[in-house]
Amino acid sequence: MNYSEFVRSKFKPGEKIAAEMTPHKAVSLSLACLRLVEESDRMDAVKKYTIYNKDVYGISTHPFNTEAFKDFTLTPEQAELLHAAIGIAGEAGELLDAVRKHVFDGQPLDRDNVIEELGDIGFFFQAMLYALGVDRAYIEAMNQAKLSKRYEAGYSDKAAQERADKEGEE
Repeated sequence: MNYSEFVRSKFKPGEKIAAEMTPHKAVSLSLACLRLVEESDRMDAVKKYTIYNKDVYGISTHPFNTEAFKDFTLTPEQAELLHAAIGIAGEAGELLDAVRKHVFDGQPLDRDNVIEELGDIGFFFQAMLYALGVDRAYIEAMNQAKLSKRYEAGYSDKAAQERADKEGEE
């Protein structure tokens, strides 16, 4: 089974999620999405300031107490990992916002924007793979092994909660 088919076989079906969605769950999810999108927007602004040297109002002029970081150094390897991780987080927030607007605000799905954000996530994902010195096939194999153990009989909420792949870890 290829990785795409594997993901489809282990991913909780939308029919089940929709059937279990209560108004309370919807409000909780909507609020959490909004908060995550707001934090993602802040992260993106900080990325533009710290990594792309863009003068972002409110960040570049904020009087931070930098004493605790006076001896901070960053290796090139750390910088690449951080840049890729921040990029993934920021782009994931933009993707979430596009889907959130469709689901919770009733806007038409901006499919082109969703595809663009997936491309941006893919870009930063590939940068992370490069920084780690691994390829996508390795990541997919590791993920497939983990989730095969977790969802041995296919997806279930019980298996998701029990996480058989984490037994013995504390």
